[in-house]
Amino acid sequence: MINMKALKTSVSLILALVLIFVPVMSTASAAETEKSVFGDGEGLNFLVLGDSISEGFGVENSDEAGYARIVADTEGYDYLNYSRVATDTSDLISRLESKEEIINAVKEANIINLSIGSNNYLANDDVVMITVGALFGTNDKQLDEIAQWIFEDYLKIIDKLRALNPDAVLIFDNVYCSWEGLGRIPFNKAVVRVNAALDKAKEARPGEFEVFDLASVINGHGELVADDSTHPNAKGNVEIARAMLLFLKELGLGEKTEPVVNHEGIDYNYFQQSFGTVAGALITVIVKWLTKHY
Repeated sequence: MINMKALKTSVSLILALVLIFVPVMSTASAAETEKSVFGDGEGLNFLVLGDSISEGFGVENSDEAGYARIVADTEGYDYLNYSRVATDTSDLISRLESKEEIINAVKEANIINLSIGSNNYLANDDVVMITVGALFGTNDKQLDEIAQWIFEDYLKIIDKLRALNPDAVLIFDNVYCSWEGLGRIPFNKAVVRVNAALDKAKEARPGEFEVFDLASVINGHGELVADDSTHPNAKGNVEIARAMLLFLKELGLGEKTEPVVNHEGIDYNYFQQSFGTVAGALITVIVKWLTKHY
């Protein structure tokens, strides 16, 4: 025979446990859901997307001494950087559609800084022929077609970012050409077209993003470029950070203009790291001669 008193006591005990633990579990679940992908800091969420420039490829310790990290450290921003070497506009679009960690970061970001577009030329499968054609002036049509691809992808990137986050401040870096001499001829043709595509996107999407004038920092300053003659070195990253801090202050997104460098950058010699000391040194000399970075 069922002991009704014992049954009631058991049911009451179970109900009491449910009432105790369900709110706790719900609170824990809510806390987990609300936790920011940027961490538990109190600063603005600063997200960086794009290519090797924003990754900080010119310094070995880019996680510590890239320009974006310096900016974040100076202003106390909560910081994430999903930039990657050789990324072009199509690659970035793909990641904005498929990479959950990037999508979540975009949704939570207050500021999104992008360096993108130059690899549509430089990381192109046909880069050798593009360069040769640009040097001799025989492929302007091809260069213009790539520029149109970049422009159309800029619009797609802007629209995707805005769909995920209507309120974040979007900042695109323009592209520089610090090269002189023979190397400048083909390289600058690409740079001019990338920046024109960015200006065209600005006209097509008025008020949707800002342009940071990275070119004004690096152009004419070979001392700010690494031994590969392409990427900003440690000093270059500090100077980029200095200019960006001023730009952010003008936008009302920061207060400081003097970079806080918590970790000194270590200049990276790509050619020697990739091809060995002797061959790398020879390639470095040739590239510096072609670009007049000596």
